[in-house]
Amino acid sequence: MASSTELDRFYNEEVEFPPWLLASHIDTAEREVRTLLAGMRSILRPNIDPLIEHDIVRTGSSYEGLKVKGDMELDFMIVLSHSEFKFSPITSDYNGYCKIEAEQQQPEFQFHAARRWGSSSPSHSFEKDFTSNGYLIPSKIYQWFQSLADRAVNKNKSKFVTKFVGNLPARTLILNISPDVEICVDLVPAIYIGKRLFVVAKPLKTSSDPDLWRLSFSVFEKNILSRLPSSSCNLKALKILKYLREHDTRLEETSQFASGICSYHLKTASLHLLTCPVQPPDTPEGLHECLHQLMDFLLECMQRGVLNHFFWGNPSSLARYAQVPSSITHRERHLNLFGGEFMNESTLSQARERLVRIKRSLPAVIQQHSGPGAYSCNIF
Repeated sequence: MASSTELDRFYNEEVEFPPWLLASHIDTAEREVRTLLAGMRSILRPNIDPLIEHDIVRTGSSYEGLKVKGDMELDFMIVLSHSEFKFSPITSDYNGYCKIEAEQQQPEFQFHAARRWGSSSPSHSFEKDFTSNGYLIPSKIYQWFQSLADRAVNKNKSKFVTKFVGNLPARTLILNISPDVEICVDLVPAIYIGKRLFVVAKPLKTSSDPDLWRLSFSVFEKNILSRLPSSSCNLKALKILKYLREHDTRLEETSQFASGICSYHLKTASLHLLTCPVQPPDTPEGLHECLHQLMDFLLECMQRGVLNHFFWGNPSSLARYAQVPSSITHRERHLNLFGGEFMNESTLSQARERLVRIKRSLPAVIQQHSGPGAYSCNIF
Protein backbone atom coordinates (compact mmCIF):
# COMPACT_ATOMS: atom_id res chain seq x y z
CA MET A 1 0.00 0.00 0.00
CA ALA A 2 1.37 3.40 -1.03
CA SER A 3 2.11 5.61 1.96
CA SER A 4 0.50 9.00 2.47
CA THR A 5 3.86 10.67 1.92
CA GLU A 6 4.43 8.81 -1.37
CA LEU A 7 0.99 9.78 -2.67
CA ASP A 8 1.47 13.42 -1.73
CA ARG A 9 4.85 13.52 -3.45
CA PHE A 10 3.46 11.75 -6.52
CA TYR A 11 0.67 14.29 -6.80
CA ASN A 12 2.97 17.30 -6.47
CA GLU A 13 5.74 16.04 -8.74
CA GLU A 14 3.98 13.96 -11.39
CA VAL A 15 0.26 14.73 -11.47
CA GLU A 16 -0.40 18.43 -10.93
CA PHE A 17 -0.23 20.57 -14.04
CA PRO A 18 1.72 23.75 -13.20
CA PRO A 19 -0.93 26.45 -12.55
CA TRP A 20 1.14 29.27 -14.08
CA LEU A 21 1.68 27.29 -17.27
CA LEU A 22 -1.97 26.32 -17.50
CA ALA A 23 -2.98 29.99 -17.20
CA SER A 24 -0.56 30.93 -19.98
CA HIS A 25 -1.85 28.21 -22.33
CA ILE A 26 -5.46 29.15 -21.59
CA ASP A 27 -4.77 32.79 -22.43
CA THR A 28 -3.16 31.85 -25.75
CA ALA A 29 -5.93 29.41 -26.70
CA GLU A 30 -8.79 31.74 -25.81
CA ARG A 31 -7.23 34.53 -27.88
CA GLU A 32 -6.89 32.24 -30.90
CA VAL A 33 -10.43 30.90 -30.53
CA ARG A 34 -11.91 34.40 -30.40
CA THR A 35 -9.99 35.30 -33.56
CA LEU A 36 -11.28 32.16 -35.27
CA LEU A 37 -14.88 32.80 -34.23
CA ALA A 38 -14.68 36.37 -35.54
CA GLY A 39 -13.53 34.95 -38.86
CA MET A 40 -16.41 32.46 -38.86
CA ARG A 41 -18.92 35.23 -38.16
CA SER A 42 -17.61 37.22 -41.11
CA ILE A 43 -18.60 34.51 -43.60
CA LEU A 44 -22.04 33.61 -42.19
CA ARG A 45 -24.96 33.66 -44.60
CA PRO A 46 -27.38 36.30 -43.25
CA ASN A 47 -30.83 35.00 -42.26
CA ILE A 48 -29.81 31.41 -43.03
CA ASP A 49 -26.92 30.36 -40.82
CA PRO A 50 -27.20 30.25 -37.03
CA LEU A 51 -25.53 33.11 -35.19
CA ILE A 52 -22.35 32.47 -33.21
CA GLU A 53 -22.63 34.11 -29.80
CA HIS A 54 -19.70 36.17 -28.52
CA ASP A 55 -19.57 34.49 -25.12
CA ILE A 56 -17.81 31.12 -25.12
CA VAL A 57 -18.66 28.63 -22.39
CA ARG A 58 -15.51 27.31 -20.74
CA THR A 59 -15.83 23.68 -19.68
CA GLY A 60 -13.68 20.65 -18.96
CA SER A 61 -10.84 19.79 -16.63
CA SER A 62 -8.77 22.93 -17.17
CA TYR A 63 -11.60 25.05 -15.77
CA GLU A 64 -12.71 22.57 -13.10
CA GLY A 65 -9.35 22.32 -11.36
CA LEU A 66 -8.87 18.78 -12.71
CA LYS A 67 -6.10 19.22 -15.28
CA VAL A 68 -3.26 16.72 -14.94
CA LYS A 69 0.10 16.52 -16.67
CA GLY A 70 -0.10 15.13 -20.17
CA ASP A 71 -1.57 16.45 -23.39
CA MET A 72 -2.73 20.05 -23.16
CA GLU A 73 -6.44 20.11 -23.97
CA LEU A 74 -9.13 22.74 -23.54
CA ASP A 75 -12.90 22.56 -24.03
CA PHE A 76 -15.21 25.35 -25.18
CA MET A 77 -18.90 25.22 -25.98
CA ILE A 78 -19.64 27.59 -28.85
CA VAL A 79 -23.21 28.78 -28.41
CA LEU A 80 -25.38 29.05 -31.51
CA SER A 81 -28.67 30.87 -31.93
CA HIS A 82 -30.88 32.20 -34.70
CA SER A 83 -32.76 35.49 -34.56
CA GLU A 84 -35.67 34.22 -36.64
CA PHE A 85 -36.19 30.92 -34.87
CA LYS A 86 -37.22 29.77 -31.46
CA PHE A 87 -35.76 26.51 -30.23
CA SER A 88 -37.79 24.60 -27.68
CA PRO A 89 -36.89 21.20 -26.22
CA ILE A 90 -39.49 18.47 -26.24
CA THR A 91 -39.70 15.22 -24.33
CA SER A 92 -37.52 12.33 -25.48
CA ASP A 93 -37.80 8.66 -24.63
CA TYR A 94 -34.06 8.61 -24.00
CA ASN A 95 -32.66 9.76 -20.69
CA GLY A 96 -30.10 12.52 -21.13
CA TYR A 97 -31.21 13.34 -24.67
CA CYS A 98 -33.88 15.55 -26.17
CA LYS A 99 -35.22 16.75 -29.49
CA ILE A 100 -35.44 20.40 -30.52
CA GLU A 101 -38.26 21.90 -32.54
CA ALA A 102 -37.31 24.57 -35.05
CA GLU A 103 -39.96 27.15 -35.88
CA GLN A 104 -40.47 27.44 -39.62
CA GLN A 105 -39.85 30.66 -41.53
CA GLN A 106 -42.77 32.82 -42.51
CA PRO A 107 -43.40 32.95 -46.29
CA GLU A 108 -42.51 36.66 -46.49
CA PHE A 109 -39.20 36.01 -44.71
CA GLN A 110 -38.37 33.23 -47.17
CA PHE A 111 -39.16 35.62 -50.05
CA HIS A 112 -36.73 38.28 -48.78
CA ALA A 113 -34.02 35.69 -48.16
CA ALA A 114 -34.54 34.34 -51.70
CA ARG A 115 -34.12 37.81 -53.20
CA ARG A 116 -30.91 38.31 -51.23
CA TRP A 117 -29.42 35.11 -52.66
CA GLY A 118 -30.71 35.78 -56.19
CA SER A 119 -33.30 33.04 -56.55
CA SER A 120 -37.07 32.95 -56.54
CA SER A 121 -36.89 29.42 -55.14
CA PRO A 122 -33.80 29.35 -52.91
CA SER A 123 -31.77 26.18 -52.73
CA HIS A 124 -30.67 27.21 -49.25
CA SER A 125 -32.64 28.24 -46.19
CA PHE A 126 -32.35 27.56 -42.50
CA GLU A 127 -35.16 25.04 -42.76
CA LYS A 128 -33.65 23.18 -45.72
CA ASP A 129 -30.08 23.24 -44.48
CA PHE A 130 -30.54 22.44 -40.80
CA THR A 131 -33.90 20.82 -40.10
CA SER A 132 -35.99 17.81 -41.01
CA ASN A 133 -39.71 17.40 -40.30
CA GLY A 134 -39.59 20.48 -38.05
CA TYR A 135 -36.68 19.26 -35.90
CA LEU A 136 -33.16 20.63 -35.69
CA ILE A 137 -30.69 17.95 -36.87
CA PRO A 138 -27.44 17.82 -34.84
CA SER A 139 -25.35 16.22 -37.60
CA LYS A 140 -26.31 19.01 -40.02
CA ILE A 141 -25.35 21.67 -37.49
CA TYR A 142 -22.04 19.94 -36.82
CA GLN A 143 -21.18 19.53 -40.51
CA TRP A 144 -21.95 23.19 -41.14
CA PHE A 145 -19.88 24.25 -38.12
CA GLN A 146 -16.97 22.08 -39.28
CA SER A 147 -17.03 23.50 -42.79
CA LEU A 148 -17.35 27.08 -41.54
CA ALA A 149 -14.40 26.64 -39.17
CA ASP A 150 -12.22 25.15 -41.92
CA ARG A 151 -13.01 28.03 -44.28
CA ALA A 152 -12.30 30.61 -41.58
CA VAL A 153 -8.91 29.05 -40.79
CA ASN A 154 -7.92 29.05 -44.47
CA LYS A 155 -9.09 32.65 -44.87
CA ASN A 156 -7.51 34.03 -41.70
CA LYS A 157 -4.09 32.43 -41.34
CA SER A 158 -2.75 32.16 -37.79
CA LYS A 159 0.84 31.60 -36.75
CA PHE A 160 -0.39 28.97 -34.25
CA VAL A 161 -3.22 27.10 -36.00
CA THR A 162 -2.05 24.09 -37.94
CA LYS A 163 -5.14 21.99 -38.57
CA PHE A 164 -8.58 20.81 -37.49
CA VAL A 165 -9.39 17.24 -36.53
CA GLY A 166 -12.16 15.44 -34.69
CA ASN A 167 -15.61 13.95 -34.77
CA LEU A 168 -18.96 14.61 -33.11
CA PRO A 169 -19.55 16.58 -30.98
CA ALA A 170 -16.25 18.54 -31.03
CA ARG A 171 -14.18 20.08 -33.78
CA THR A 172 -10.63 20.05 -32.45
CA LEU A 173 -8.38 22.99 -33.20
CA ILE A 174 -4.67 22.15 -33.04
CA LEU A 175 -2.40 25.01 -31.94
CA ASN A 176 1.36 24.64 -32.22
CA ILE A 177 2.59 27.47 -30.02
CA SER A 178 6.21 26.27 -30.22
CA PRO A 179 8.05 23.33 -31.80
CA ASP A 180 7.52 21.26 -28.66
CA VAL A 181 4.19 22.55 -27.37
CA GLU A 182 0.81 21.63 -28.83
CA ILE A 183 -2.59 22.69 -27.51
CA CYS A 184 -5.74 20.82 -28.57
CA VAL A 185 -8.88 22.92 -28.30
CA ASP A 186 -12.24 21.16 -28.56
CA LEU A 187 -14.89 23.47 -30.01
CA VAL A 188 -18.33 22.04 -29.34
CA PRO A 189 -21.32 23.68 -31.06
CA ALA A 190 -24.08 23.99 -28.47
CA ILE A 191 -27.55 25.43 -28.10
CA TYR A 192 -28.85 27.04 -24.94
CA ILE A 193 -32.30 25.75 -24.02
CA GLY A 194 -32.83 27.66 -20.77
CA LYS A 195 -32.21 27.21 -17.03
CA ARG A 196 -28.42 27.01 -17.64
CA LEU A 197 -28.88 23.89 -19.76
CA PHE A 198 -27.16 23.35 -23.09
CA VAL A 199 -27.45 20.60 -25.68
CA VAL A 200 -24.62 19.39 -27.90
CA ALA A 201 -24.51 17.44 -31.14
CA LYS A 202 -23.46 14.05 -29.79
CA PRO A 203 -25.53 11.13 -31.13
CA LEU A 204 -26.80 8.25 -29.03
CA LYS A 205 -25.06 5.19 -30.49
CA THR A 206 -27.90 2.82 -29.63
CA SER A 207 -30.52 4.92 -31.42
CA SER A 208 -31.05 5.50 -35.13
CA ASP A 209 -33.04 8.67 -34.41
CA PRO A 210 -31.14 11.57 -36.10
CA ASP A 211 -32.98 14.25 -34.11
CA LEU A 212 -31.48 13.57 -30.67
CA TRP A 213 -29.31 16.15 -28.90
CA ARG A 214 -27.37 15.29 -25.76
CA LEU A 215 -27.88 17.39 -22.66
CA SER A 216 -24.67 18.89 -21.27
CA PHE A 217 -24.19 19.22 -17.52
CA SER A 218 -20.68 20.64 -17.69
CA VAL A 219 -21.73 24.06 -16.40
CA PHE A 220 -23.13 22.49 -13.23
CA GLU A 221 -20.12 20.22 -12.75
CA LYS A 222 -17.79 23.19 -13.04
CA ASN A 223 -19.96 25.10 -10.57
CA ILE A 224 -19.22 22.42 -7.95
CA LEU A 225 -15.64 21.39 -8.71
CA SER A 226 -14.13 24.81 -9.42
CA ARG A 227 -15.22 26.02 -5.99
CA LEU A 228 -13.34 23.32 -4.13
CA PRO A 229 -10.00 24.56 -2.75
CA SER A 230 -6.86 23.42 -4.56
CA SER A 231 -5.88 21.64 -1.33
CA SER A 232 -9.03 19.45 -1.45
CA CYS A 233 -8.07 15.80 -1.06
CA ASN A 234 -11.16 14.92 -3.13
CA LEU A 235 -9.80 16.88 -6.08
CA LYS A 236 -6.31 15.48 -5.63
CA ALA A 237 -7.54 11.88 -5.39
CA LEU A 238 -9.61 12.30 -8.54
CA LYS A 239 -6.66 13.81 -10.38
CA ILE A 240 -4.35 10.98 -9.31
CA LEU A 241 -6.78 8.32 -10.53
CA LYS A 242 -7.38 10.30 -13.70
CA TYR A 243 -3.62 10.46 -14.31
CA LEU A 244 -3.24 6.72 -13.74
CA ARG A 245 -6.06 6.01 -16.19
CA GLU A 246 -4.81 8.39 -18.89
CA HIS A 247 -1.28 6.94 -18.79
CA ASP A 248 -2.10 3.31 -18.04
CA THR A 249 -1.28 2.13 -21.57
CA ARG A 250 2.36 2.84 -20.72
CA LEU A 251 2.14 -0.04 -18.26
CA GLU A 252 -0.42 -2.23 -20.02
CA GLU A 253 -0.82 -1.55 -23.72
CA THR A 254 -4.30 -3.12 -24.00
CA SER A 255 -5.65 -1.58 -20.77
CA GLN A 256 -9.45 -1.43 -20.83
CA PHE A 257 -9.27 0.85 -17.81
CA ALA A 258 -7.62 3.41 -20.09
CA SER A 259 -9.72 2.84 -23.22
CA GLY A 260 -13.06 1.63 -21.82
CA ILE A 261 -13.44 3.97 -18.87
CA CYS A 262 -13.45 7.72 -19.44
CA SER A 263 -12.61 10.62 -17.17
CA TYR A 264 -16.33 11.42 -16.92
CA HIS A 265 -16.91 8.12 -15.12
CA LEU A 266 -14.21 9.01 -12.60
CA LYS A 267 -15.61 12.49 -12.13
CA THR A 268 -19.13 11.16 -11.61
CA ALA A 269 -17.91 8.71 -8.96
CA SER A 270 -16.04 11.51 -7.20
CA LEU A 271 -19.13 13.74 -7.19
CA HIS A 272 -21.14 10.98 -5.51
CA LEU A 273 -18.49 10.70 -2.79
CA LEU A 274 -18.65 14.45 -2.16
CA THR A 275 -22.14 13.91 -0.74
CA CYS A 276 -20.82 11.70 2.09
CA PRO A 277 -21.58 13.40 5.44
CA VAL A 278 -18.03 12.88 6.74
CA GLN A 279 -15.15 13.94 4.51
CA PRO A 280 -11.46 13.07 5.06
CA PRO A 281 -9.27 16.02 6.04
CA ASP A 282 -7.22 17.84 3.41
CA THR A 283 -3.96 16.26 4.55
CA PRO A 284 -1.63 13.63 3.08
CA GLU A 285 -3.43 11.05 5.23
CA GLY A 286 -6.77 12.35 3.97
CA LEU A 287 -5.56 12.09 0.37
CA HIS A 288 -4.60 8.45 0.98
CA GLU A 289 -8.07 7.76 2.38
CA CYS A 290 -9.84 9.64 -0.43
CA LEU A 291 -8.00 7.80 -3.20
CA HIS A 292 -8.81 4.39 -1.77
CA GLN A 293 -12.45 5.40 -1.18
CA LEU A 294 -12.70 6.51 -4.80
CA MET A 295 -11.18 3.29 -6.14
CA ASP A 296 -13.34 1.14 -3.87
CA PHE A 297 -16.52 2.98 -4.84
CA LEU A 298 -15.70 2.78 -8.55
CA LEU A 299 -14.91 -0.94 -8.28
CA GLU A 300 -18.24 -1.54 -6.54
CA CYS A 301 -20.08 0.36 -9.28
CA MET A 302 -18.27 -1.62 -11.96
CA GLN A 303 -19.10 -4.89 -10.20
CA ARG A 304 -22.81 -4.00 -10.09
CA GLY A 305 -22.77 -2.43 -13.55
CA VAL A 306 -24.37 0.69 -12.11
CA LEU A 307 -22.94 4.21 -12.04
CA ASN A 308 -25.80 6.67 -11.94
CA HIS A 309 -25.40 10.10 -13.47
CA PHE A 310 -24.86 12.52 -10.62
CA PHE A 311 -27.62 14.99 -11.52
CA TRP A 312 -30.20 12.92 -13.41
CA GLY A 313 -32.84 11.79 -10.91
CA ASN A 314 -30.70 12.89 -7.95
CA PRO A 315 -32.21 15.71 -5.84
CA SER A 316 -29.18 15.93 -3.55
CA SER A 317 -28.20 19.11 -1.75
CA LEU A 318 -25.07 19.29 -3.91
CA ALA A 319 -27.18 19.23 -7.08
CA ARG A 320 -29.37 22.00 -5.65
CA TYR A 321 -26.22 23.93 -4.75
CA ALA A 322 -25.13 23.71 -8.39
CA GLN A 323 -28.58 25.09 -9.39
CA VAL A 324 -29.51 22.10 -11.51
CA PRO A 325 -33.16 22.41 -12.66
CA SER A 326 -35.60 20.29 -10.67
CA SER A 327 -36.90 18.89 -13.97
CA ILE A 328 -33.58 17.02 -14.11
CA THR A 329 -32.96 16.14 -10.47
CA HIS A 330 -36.50 14.92 -9.83
CA ARG A 331 -36.72 12.51 -12.75
CA GLU A 332 -38.15 9.15 -11.73
CA ARG A 333 -35.60 7.19 -13.74
CA HIS A 334 -31.86 7.28 -13.16
CA LEU A 335 -29.34 7.54 -15.97
CA ASN A 336 -26.93 4.60 -15.61
CA LEU A 337 -23.60 5.43 -17.25
CA PHE A 338 -22.61 1.77 -17.01
CA GLY A 339 -25.86 0.62 -18.61
CA GLY A 340 -25.99 -1.43 -21.79
CA GLU A 341 -26.77 1.57 -24.01
CA PHE A 342 -23.48 3.21 -22.98
CA MET A 343 -21.08 0.47 -21.89
CA ASN A 344 -20.13 -2.99 -23.16
CA GLU A 345 -20.33 -5.56 -20.36
CA SER A 346 -17.07 -7.28 -21.35
CA THR A 347 -15.22 -3.97 -21.52
CA LEU A 348 -16.50 -3.02 -18.08
CA SER A 349 -15.41 -6.37 -16.63
CA GLN A 350 -11.91 -6.09 -18.09
CA ALA A 351 -11.61 -2.48 -16.91
CA ARG A 352 -12.54 -3.58 -13.40
CA GLU A 353 -9.95 -6.36 -13.42
CA ARG A 354 -7.28 -3.85 -14.41
CA LEU A 355 -8.29 -1.37 -11.69
CA VAL A 356 -8.17 -4.18 -9.12
CA ARG A 357 -4.56 -4.88 -10.14
CA ILE A 358 -3.67 -1.19 -9.99
CA LYS A 359 -5.11 -0.89 -6.50
CA ARG A 360 -3.32 -4.01 -5.26
CA SER A 361 0.06 -2.90 -6.58
CA LEU A 362 -0.35 0.86 -6.18
CA PRO A 363 3.16 1.54 -4.79
CA ALA A 364 4.76 -0.21 -7.77
CA VAL A 365 2.41 1.53 -10.22
CA ILE A 366 3.26 4.92 -8.74
CA GLN A 367 6.95 4.10 -8.91
CA GLN A 368 6.68 3.18 -12.58
CA HIS A 369 4.97 6.52 -13.31
CA SER A 370 7.60 8.45 -11.36
CA GLY A 371 11.14 9.59 -11.79
CA PRO A 372 13.30 10.87 -14.65
CA GLY A 373 12.21 9.64 -18.06
CA ALA A 374 9.01 8.02 -16.78
CA TYR A 375 6.96 10.33 -18.95
CA SER A 376 7.85 13.25 -21.15
CA CYS A 377 4.86 15.48 -21.81
CA ASN A 378 5.11 18.42 -24.21
CA ILE A 379 3.67 21.12 -22.00
CA PHE A 380 6.61 23.46 -21.56
